[in-house]
Amino acid sequence: MAESRDQALIDFQAVTGIEDFDLCTNILTEHDWNLERAVNSIMGFGPSEGSGFAPDEIGPSMAELQEDLSQQASLGLGSQRSLDGMGVHVRPSDHGASDMASGPSYSSSPLNFTSRMIHFNVEYRDRNIPVVLPDTETVGRIKEMLETELGIPPDKQQLKGLVKRKVDDSTLLRDLYLPREKTLCLLTPDITSPTINKAVSQEGQGTSQGLEGDREYMLKITFTDGSKYKVFNLKYACNKTVNDVKQSVFTLTDVPVRFQEWNGWPRPVTDQEKLFDCGLNYPTHELEVTKAESAVTPKPESEDMEVDSDEEEDTGLENYSLEDDLFSQEPNTSRRLEPLMPEGIDDDREALEHFTKEFKKRYGDCHPQFYIGSLDDAIRESLMVRAADRKLLAVYLHHDNSIFSNVFCSQLLCAEGIVNYLSVHFVTWAWDLTAPGNTARFMQAATRHFGSLATAQMQCNITEHLPSLLIISRSKSSNEVVDAIQGHTTLDEMMTRLIHAVEVFQGQKELEVNEGKEREARERIKQEQDMAYEESLAADRKKAEAQKLEDDKRREEMDRLIEEQRKVENQKQEQKLIKEAISKSIATTVPDEPSEDSTARISFLRFRAPKGQILTRRFFAENTLGDLLNFLTSQGYHTEDYKVLTTFPRRDISVLDTASTLEALKLYPQETLILEER
Repeated sequence: MAESRDQALIDFQAVTGIEDFDLCTNILTEHDWNLERAVNSIMGFGPSEGSGFAPDEIGPSMAELQEDLSQQASLGLGSQRSLDGMGVHVRPSDHGASDMASGPSYSSSPLNFTSRMIHFNVEYRDRNIPVVLPDTETVGRIKEMLETELGIPPDKQQLKGLVKRKVDDSTLLRDLYLPREKTLCLLTPDITSPTINKAVSQEGQGTSQGLEGDREYMLKITFTDGSKYKVFNLKYACNKTVNDVKQSVFTLTDVPVRFQEWNGWPRPVTDQEKLFDCGLNYPTHELEVTKAESAVTPKPESEDMEVDSDEEEDTGLENYSLEDDLFSQEPNTSRRLEPLMPEGIDDDREALEHFTKEFKKRYGDCHPQFYIGSLDDAIRESLMVRAADRKLLAVYLHHDNSIFSNVFCSQLLCAEGIVNYLSVHFVTWAWDLTAPGNTARFMQAATRHFGSLATAQMQCNITEHLPSLLIISRSKSSNEVVDAIQGHTTLDEMMTRLIHAVEVFQGQKELEVNEGKEREARERIKQEQDMAYEESLAADRKKAEAQKLEDDKRREEMDRLIEEQRKVENQKQEQKLIKEAISKSIATTVPDEPSEDSTARISFLRFRAPKGQILTRRFFAENTLGDLLNFLTSQGYHTEDYKVLTTFPRRDISVLDTASTLEALKLYPQETLILEER
């Protein structure tokens, strides 16, 4: 079934010349993948509601058309002759850019199109210019509106990203089969410093101060495709992201971001990082980009294939079309022969590593980050943590025999928006159910975690409903499958269901977080009370211990002071005894005092002690100062403790020569001396 749909898509593109994958898929889906009705509806020569045409009025049958296509394909011809029989001329999809430029033309009844509005987002340097036009306008009308907005003449403008072929300004937009929203890139290689409309730049839409004041990086990007290469010199504002650079390269080279391999970044970078955070050399930095091997599908050479040399010079690529990207991952190619998860691997971690490696080879670098480990570990990582850190678990179930697997993985699961949303809000785990042994292992784990009823329901329609993305939540201590996104869904529906699941989960998680906070608050109050009681007991014990220590210290201090006082008193007593002994000893050396009736020259001396005592003594005028000091020592006034001072002039005679006589010291005939403690 999958091969028949892939072949129908290839035939539909070959007949109509429409290269937009999403558009072709939508048209075929609307007509239940009936190739004949889909071609009739887009070419305008088939029966419509209320038309009144009979099938025999249309022309040759689709069976004849397909037979003619297969015969001409074997001869290297396109689908031109088959359509000539219908009166319709459509370029072959395998022809070069020169044939593509003309677009489809019709020689029979005109197509019954209704006008629809197309919203263009034109990226130019650091600006995004919105352009809204009906599909009845031409490509040149876009350039005229950009001239009004930017002041750049149409002949200086190059629009990249319209279609994968070269078109002129007179081409109608409806002939390009564009989606309702389209992002374009405006290049002006002949203009280095364009003059931007000042009034427009001040409106606050993207830039408020013009281009001249912004710092720009010149990125010299070398694109290599096999033996050929092309160099692009692109300017970017410093606030642009790495993804903006990759998208620009996709516009210039037609190599999707997931198939781009880069070299030259100063360090590993993410797509959302700003250029000024990447450590680039300013103002010029060189980068290299190549097309991943997984994106390259060899195409058979055809002698009648024509290539537009101008288009080749502009992009640096040859023989590249959207089918290279879409069908390089078909199940019947040799690369897809390698299963995502071979049967017989007992270790879940090893199985998931192999799954991730092969998934990356098939669908590129932009894919969900699959959890490496068993389903038990993934559940513990996502759902068994505390409520505030809990995430939903997304379980991707793959089956190579499903007709939706290739489209679901490449167009939905690997879409950048889906990948980013899963990385933020989910823990993603994957398993390949192609091999019966792997299916049995998953069912065993699913029964353990999700219950037998849910497992039985999955097992009944396991291949029919695959691929599938199961959304697992946790409620009341049990795991629950809240949603199952199957392979036939659309990108918008998938994103809507993921957002809805996250919103419901966030509400449930908020309730559990609040309950947890209340429970923690109660436990915290109880713990605080217990801690306060323990702290009170500890404080009492500490206070008692401190009082005991204080008393011990006080007693020790008193004992020390008493001991020191005792020592001082002992020392004083010893010194007193020593001094008394010295006084007694020196008293024997003091000359006798002259009698009152002595006729010798006598010096009468009066000594005033510190405490008011008055001592008197008569000395011979020939007695020395030493005799005087010895007398004072014998009376207990040692010279080391007392000074001997005269009254006028005031002088310390205890430091004079002890051999001097009293008469020489002018202490004759009488003098009053003062004893002063040192």
